[in-house]
Amino acid sequence: MRFRWLLLLSSSLTLSLFSLAAQARELLFWQYDRNQNRLEFTTDVGVQPTAQLISNPTRLVIDLPGINVGGPSTNQRISGAIREVRVGQFERQTTRIVVELAPGYTIDPQQVKFRGISPNQWTVQLPQPYRGSLPVLPNPAPPSLPPAQPPTRTQSPPPRPTIPRSNPTIPRSNPSNPRSNPGIRRQGFEINRNGFFVSTDGGKPIIQIERSRNNRSINIDLEGVTIPESLLAEDLDVNRYGVSKIQFEKKKDSPPIVRMTLNVDSDSPDWLASFSQRLGGVLIFPRGIPAQRLDNGPTSKVPTKPIQSRGSANIGKLATIGSVELASNQTQLLIKANQRVRATSKWDPRSKAYQITIPNAKLADKFSGPQLNTTSPVSEVMVRQEEKNTVLILVQPSNGTRIGSLNQLNDQLLALQLRPFLSRRPTRIPPRSIPVPPPNQTRPPIPRRQVPKERLVVVIDAGHGGKDPGAIGLGGIQEKDVNLSISRQVEALLEKQGIQVVMTRSDDRFISLDGRVQVAERTDADLFVSIHANAIGGKRPDVNGLETFYYSTGRSLAQTIHYTILRSVDIRDRRTRRARFYVLRKTSMPAVLVEVGFLTGDEDSAKLKSSAFRSQMARAIARGILLYIRQNRLS
Repeated sequence: MRFRWLLLLSSSLTLSLFSLAAQARELLFWQYDRNQNRLEFTTDVGVQPTAQLISNPTRLVIDLPGINVGGPSTNQRISGAIREVRVGQFERQTTRIVVELAPGYTIDPQQVKFRGISPNQWTVQLPQPYRGSLPVLPNPAPPSLPPAQPPTRTQSPPPRPTIPRSNPTIPRSNPSNPRSNPGIRRQGFEINRNGFFVSTDGGKPIIQIERSRNNRSINIDLEGVTIPESLLAEDLDVNRYGVSKIQFEKKKDSPPIVRMTLNVDSDSPDWLASFSQRLGGVLIFPRGIPAQRLDNGPTSKVPTKPIQSRGSANIGKLATIGSVELASNQTQLLIKANQRVRATSKWDPRSKAYQITIPNAKLADKFSGPQLNTTSPVSEVMVRQEEKNTVLILVQPSNGTRIGSLNQLNDQLLALQLRPFLSRRPTRIPPRSIPVPPPNQTRPPIPRRQVPKERLVVVIDAGHGGKDPGAIGLGGIQEKDVNLSISRQVEALLEKQGIQVVMTRSDDRFISLDGRVQVAERTDADLFVSIHANAIGGKRPDVNGLETFYYSTGRSLAQTIHYTILRSVDIRDRRTRRARFYVLRKTSMPAVLVEVGFLTGDEDSAKLKSSAFRSQMARAIARGILLYIRQNRLS
């Protein structure tokens, strides 16, 4: 299941392979190497990236103008200081790569180093992230400020209530109210409508926030201030907003550091802290969602009108979601459909976003999303097709924005309310541009033939054969038959595009591994592609997916074929990998081995028995080879 951001573009498989290769302007490959803290990506045409560092949360945003994702958006979860890397379609002709840092971390934008190995192959070396204080929201709302209402033309902002500075306390328990906290009174601490408030002395603190690995506790360190001694005496059982207990601890005397620990539910949202000079203390509030919503239950359902008979035109048809856009001076996120829709919504703690689920719906082929920038009330909108009849929309609010209710404006229109924390928009930290040098125009060397030939030569190696059946799959399907079927189709497709194809075997016969290598060497082949089907022992029908292997010079070829298959074939991704297979080690040209699925897997075996699926796989492999040829100017 993969996300797609804002826009998903697809290519018609009915076009000829040559025209697809000629018209494609796509991101072919990307990966983040956590060991080297380095991002790598490859496009099928030259590109000049742009980059900027954005705060709240800190994230490196890289745009690739003129490039399409060519498939669903993807993300890679990281650990430590780097939270995750996301890749998706930002605008119709721009791919966006986002490297998001964990809360409390940042990087020096001057130390981000771009290197264009060639016009279409790039690496981005990130500096070591360091801990710093989180950006503080300016002019934070007072603790007892009620939820902001959507602005109207005639309504003026309500007056800000006066908050008593002296002796803020936890209210006494109320037996008739199950959500009230126990009757504990502590000077310097208050529970309010927005979260919690702690009075401090010593000026503006340095604030650092870190969540535990099991997600059950959140540490908020306040450096440079002190709190009332009474708060250090014992734990506070608050039992509000998903927080069961709050503990205060003096970590250091000089400079003074006080740690506030929130014991929370593992699926609760993250919490933020902001210092208020006017109130003389620190406000603690959940990220991206009103605190009161955490007490009102996780899920809300949009009320719908009774279904009325409208004839038989739409009976049995899925509603089509055509667009998601900001409206009403960016106070609403509108979701438009072509017929009646209903939805449920809730806060999703895993993605840290507000989740809208629309059943009996599908995404339009030309779905469009909102145009977002650093001043937008939402930082990201992620959309995916959940199964075949459900659309899922995740909305991640920007700092300073909280999600309101989801309303049904009419049968075909849903509106998500976006409310600021303040009566006026908070000041945002402007993004910092990162210079990106032009790419190296000299392409990396690729082993080439010494004597010019009239046509490019590609060796297609159908694995196993004859006395060697290869893997025996579910229902007795033999690998050698699958390999030959797909290989013969790849041969025919490439020949139509003017590529000279040499087969290591064209029928059911046995060829040794060395014999296969010799075929490639004797014909002075430019590329070697070996086609196999996978298997695993131990009765593991749950193991399914595509794997592509390379040894040395075949890495780029493997990545291009692998991700071309994933864009057009319904199969799980088991990555590209380096392997010491004989046919990969002993061939002198770029060589790869494609495992088109697991014959022992319940999903893959059923598909590989289908001639239609094998044809689809063959078209994808041929298209990947053509893309690689064009990318490396071999033709």
